[in-house]
Amino acid sequence: MTTDSSSLSLDARNRLRTIVNRTTDLTPLKSVATRAIQLAEDERSAAMDLATVISSDQALTSKLLKLSNSAYYGYARRISNVREAVILLGMRTVRSVAISSGIIDAFKLPEFEAGGFDQDLFWAHSVSVGIVAEIVARETRVARPEDAFTAGVLHDVGKLAMLLCEPEAFVELIDLVNHENMRYRDAEIAVFGIGHEHVGARLAERWKFPEPLVASIRDHHPAKGIHTIETMSDVVGAANLACNREGLACGFDFTADEERKTVQALPPAVDSAINRVHGGMATLEEKARAFLLHVTARAPRWYAPHHGESDARAGDEPEAGAA
Repeated sequence: MTTDSSSLSLDARNRLRTIVNRTTDLTPLKSVATRAIQLAEDERSAAMDLATVISSDQALTSKLLKLSNSAYYGYARRISNVREAVILLGMRTVRSVAISSGIIDAFKLPEFEAGGFDQDLFWAHSVSVGIVAEIVARETRVARPEDAFTAGVLHDVGKLAMLLCEPEAFVELIDLVNHENMRYRDAEIAVFGIGHEHVGARLAERWKFPEPLVASIRDHHPAKGIHTIETMSDVVGAANLACNREGLACGFDFTADEERKTVQALPPAVDSAINRVHGGMATLEEKARAFLLHVTARAPRWYAPHHGESDARAGDEPEAGAA
């Protein structure tokens, strides 16, 4: 159940403040990511201003060009520099790549010894939600698709902040999920007294993200469910449920565990958007894997095969692309 943080207890508010303060100290965003946020929201800025900022970071430039020239976008011509990427892909698309890459880099946490929670699967879920949110936003036109993608990628970032700042408590949370069969959100409240959506939204405010993105992180678990798609919060919340319905859980592999999958009904626009993609969710999942393959230094671990594909999941680039 999502509530405004002002309604939390004093202890919960203090814990929220501590986690957010420690996270911003331990995982500062690269200046290029924060500058990209500012430029995309400034109507006076030019696309080439963004290209100049990104070009100052060699690692990000390399990732952007690698992704731009992959089957993920499917351009016939080769993109050789950031300027061309901005022109061909668009300023907001390039911004979403820069921000997503910056957040993923900032939260490169040490390997976490808690059986059943996998940081690769955390990002697999997050990027899958981003990609589904992007196509739902395009279908419903309630938000810019690129902004919905960014919001989807960041919607669960509060979970990693909680892991980073209170690893022992996080181990207790994971134990409740894995061995007591508790829902993740129930276990989170039992252990921390706050939900990850509050932590993530407060972090987004610290990073000076625009309010619609902050709201989509804060409100992606509405108490009354999602019955229509009217805001970017609805888009992200519905995309999250659509991925959970497939077993693409955040940090867990529940692809073959029917009892762990979401059964909540989604607005028709969500399935309509997914069904417009050739191959549906299977294609969108491969698209998410392709994105992570190009913005991380190694091929990410992935979910067990569950769409009839073979067990062989090499680190090579998938050929599938979303319509």
